[in-house]
Amino acid sequence: MSCALGLADSVISYGQSQSVAETAYIKRKSTPQETPKQSKQYFEDRGPTGDQPIPGNPDEIQRLSIAQFIYSLITLIGAILMFQLRKIGFWIYVAGVLVGFVLPVTLVGFSALNTSFGVFFSLLFTGLYWLNINDMH
Repeated sequence: MSCALGLADSVISYGQSQSVAETAYIKRKSTPQETPKQSKQYFEDRGPTGDQPIPGNPDEIQRLSIAQFIYSLITLIGAILMFQLRKIGFWIYVAGVLVGFVLPVTLVGFSALNTSFGVFFSLLFTGLYWLNINDMH
């Protein structure tokens, strides 16, 4: 599911890179009762810091979107194959995770690691999938 959301997010961010670039950090100060009543905005910075975690350059955003699309596509293919209990799916997933680390840095620089936090969760899943690799054929 995360891979599919990543694909959708990358396509939207690529197509709307100017809107993403103009996104300001919004620090919400609300009670738990007020949170469901607040309007949701797609293009709002969901990052933990306000030091401009989303790049302000539309070209940079498009490059990051391309990297996210490739990463999400490869890991999705790997996950589908693992769901079919095919061991090759694990190795494709691992390749996708490596692409998720290397490609943003290659296209944008080391500052891209600030916006690539989702890849770190993939490392957790890689470890969990590794625990079950013997059940795949």
